[in-house]
Amino acid sequence: MDLPNPKSDELYFLPLGGSGEIGMNFNMYGSDGQWLIVDCGVTFGDSSYGSIDISMPDIISIEKYKDKISGLLLTHAHEDHIGAVHYLWPYLKCPVYATDFAAEILRRKLSEVGLQDVVDIKIVNISSKYRIGVFNIEMISMTHSILEPSSLLIETSAGKVFHTGDWKIDNKPQMGEGLDNKRLKKLSKQNVLAMVCDSTNIFLNGNSGSEEDVILPITKIIKESKNKVLVSTFASNIVRLRTITKIGLSLGRKVALVGQSMCRMVDVAKQCGYLHDLPAFISEKDIKSVASDKLLVICTGSQGEERGALNRIANGNHKDISINKGDKVVFSSRVIPGNEVAISLMQNKLSELGADIIESNEENLIHVSGHPAKEELSEMYSWVRPNTLIAVHGEARHINAHVKHAKEQQISNALAGKNGFLIKLSPGDPRYVGELESGRLVIDGNDLISRNSDVFKIRNKMMYNGTVFIVLILDKFFHLLKIPSVMIEGLIEVTEEEDPIKIIKDFLINEIKIYSKTKNFDKQYITDTLTNSIKRFIKKEYSKRPVVKVEIVVN
Repeated sequence: MDLPNPKSDELYFLPLGGSGEIGMNFNMYGSDGQWLIVDCGVTFGDSSYGSIDISMPDIISIEKYKDKISGLLLTHAHEDHIGAVHYLWPYLKCPVYATDFAAEILRRKLSEVGLQDVVDIKIVNISSKYRIGVFNIEMISMTHSILEPSSLLIETSAGKVFHTGDWKIDNKPQMGEGLDNKRLKKLSKQNVLAMVCDSTNIFLNGNSGSEEDVILPITKIIKESKNKVLVSTFASNIVRLRTITKIGLSLGRKVALVGQSMCRMVDVAKQCGYLHDLPAFISEKDIKSVASDKLLVICTGSQGEERGALNRIANGNHKDISINKGDKVVFSSRVIPGNEVAISLMQNKLSELGADIIESNEENLIHVSGHPAKEELSEMYSWVRPNTLIAVHGEARHINAHVKHAKEQQISNALAGKNGFLIKLSPGDPRYVGELESGRLVIDGNDLISRNSDVFKIRNKMMYNGTVFIVLILDKFFHLLKIPSVMIEGLIEVTEEEDPIKIIKDFLINEIKIYSKTKNFDKQYITDTLTNSIKRFIKKEYSKRPVVKVEIVVN
């Protein structure tokens, strides 16, 4: 279906990303002839196609309606909410609204693609009210694992929606404005039509914990260490980085930052008025001059990223840092689904080098999540008292479990957000009313293309089944002038006992004899027919389905 042109008494919700996966958040609200986009993020990796590093929402269903888009509003600066803006903005060309911190991160991304002076970025403050087209917005301060997270109260002539963004209830967040629970509790009296809510931690009972909770466990680990300590955490978690730094300094250690993304985040935070209570970090090149028992390294790479700082250290490829027996490597982070194997491989390498690996657990809480557990979700329901709960931000299992939990908490009308599924919030009870085209775009070199592109299908087939390239030189009567040229890659191992190249050549010679007996065939027909014959032959001989390319040269 097409994107509707909503009337003044209509309010729609349309997720195009983040409702069916962790990451890649892209949500839209429509009312009175206009649409508002909330967040525009990426997700990392793709289990189906190993060559893909970054995926983002396919916005083909809304491109031709860009004149109806009043703006793009960013709830915070995590990559899964902001990382696709510099790729997708040229197809949207609308104003972008963001807080200081998110705006500065976005500017740096835009400068990478030459759009820093093109995109209209409007700075908005948390706890402020403003208008984007027909949408009245109130930005409410939340707590999360990054600076300046916010939720949105979106008011239209057709009703109000509370969009939570990413959040948790942390009453001692260590930095920032914190959770504005006084304002949130007042929402119960404002007849909120729907709450569109984060589902990430629905399987976690209780609450997610406070940033204050990690202070004592991390302090104990560093204090008891007689060698150097490496702490790996998410680069965007400036609050955690500040906490770890202050602990290290209080224990008489020099603190170094390792990893470009972490250094960039610190630079942005300082530019926006944060972290000025910390002294300068020591540089990487000075690390070797610091005694092992006086050194604390905070680094990126907790997810086993190939080019991450910790992986380079584990592989012995970092010029300034090496692992010695008795060093501690602390993972103040969680395992993002899909990264389990990479993290395990990296940890094994670190262990082989003599490092003690320390991860977060109930007895040793060195990481807390930035997303709400069940108890926090229930508390938010009681504050807001929405008429309808729409679960987003999660895989299908998270979203469906969130819907079930909401119904158990007396929210009778709860719907699962699904990418591409249009929900009409008013008038009438919220309900699904249609489906728009959705999917994923991926970065392939310098190109932005659909994940369903034939490029990836062929590449995937080559990876699992190999390739066969054939060049035939024929005369105008389709007689062979030279022995066929055959090249195979990844099909089958060539041995003294069996040479598949010779076998394929012999097959080709016999096949070509068929075509040389008639004058009615043309070059393209022979190319297509021969390609299909080769595929059938290889499938029969080797049980493989390689990519087969036949080139015929007629002299």
